[in-house]
Amino acid sequence: MPARPLLERLGGRYLESRKIAAAQADDPIHVLNPVERAGLLRVTRGAVLRAALAGVINAAATGFGALFAAGVLGQQPEQATLLQHISYWGLFGVLALIAAVLEIAYLYWDGLRAVRELSLVAGLQLDSMENLDVRYALARAAFELPNPPDATFGVNPHREASKFTLATASLVYKLKISVTNFIFKAIVERAIGRLATRSVLAFTAIPINAAWNGLVCWFVLREARIRVMGPSAACEMLDIIFAAEPAPSPALLTSIHRALGAAVVRTSELHPNHISLMRELRLRFGEPPAGVEVDDTRAFLLSLPELEPAERRIALRVLTVAAILDGRLVKRERRLLLEAYEAASITPALEHVERLRKAFVSGDPILGSELLASAS
Repeated sequence: MPARPLLERLGGRYLESRKIAAAQADDPIHVLNPVERAGLLRVTRGAVLRAALAGVINAAATGFGALFAAGVLGQQPEQATLLQHISYWGLFGVLALIAAVLEIAYLYWDGLRAVRELSLVAGLQLDSMENLDVRYALARAAFELPNPPDATFGVNPHREASKFTLATASLVYKLKISVTNFIFKAIVERAIGRLATRSVLAFTAIPINAAWNGLVCWFVLREARIRVMGPSAACEMLDIIFAAEPAPSPALLTSIHRALGAAVVRTSELHPNHISLMRELRLRFGEPPAGVEVDDTRAFLLSLPELEPAERRIALRVLTVAAILDGRLVKRERRLLLEAYEAASITPALEHVERLRKAFVSGDPILGSELLASAS
């Protein structure tokens, strides 16, 4: 297993370091009762507000730094010498870098703190060895680190993804906030013309930084909540699906492993909840048959007609669980579900799958009858 990134290791140690007993409830971790919902809302609101405030402070400090550095340009910047311009950008760059580093350090620390509080409210004990993988997955969420691209349990998440698409998606994300700031400043300058003095433009980033930090923090905690609930939900949903089929045939076992692999391949991302589902399947039923490529989407679809009618429904229900456990249902996953329904000669139920996804993300209980109805 490749070594974990430094930030992930540090974040995992921080999450483990506080030996605080998690709240205990009669319901499973993935089902959020009213008390837990109120606690999660409190944690999220506080973290979002602090992140927005950090954005305001950073943007204001950078704006004052720009005004301070502008002193080297004199009263007529357009007539400043090359040396004066170099001095301006050197001074401003150092001040902006210091402010940015301090902001990022605070956001990382506060994000970890919020993620730990969120997990405790939900009832997950992070210092437990059985939650080791979840702990590191939460650290990655807090630091906005991508999920590991390496193949796990024989599933290569990038099997059907082009390198160009992966590189473009990463670049777009990294440029998003800087491009947003540039466009906003251009709009302000065009809208107020000569009134948009240097002192005005220096502070136009304040609302953008605040809104961006708050939005990113909200998404981070949403993703953390999904990762907290995932292992519990995976275990309970498999209990429901296999209640009447405790010992699947070799053909069905191959199909359910391929169903999960196909869901991962179609999203091009191996979510921590998918890893939990893979591990749970192997603990219950063992490894897939030797020589089987579990991430071959085409083989999965071709195998469905060869199963018994009851087994087809089981395979489709496992595919449904895999599709909703990462909290999203992307276009390529929807197409996979439609192709699987057609191959299994079962009436599509995409709207039902979407309702299950929303229920899982919201922490609502999912009845056995609702899950079984995804392939009936």
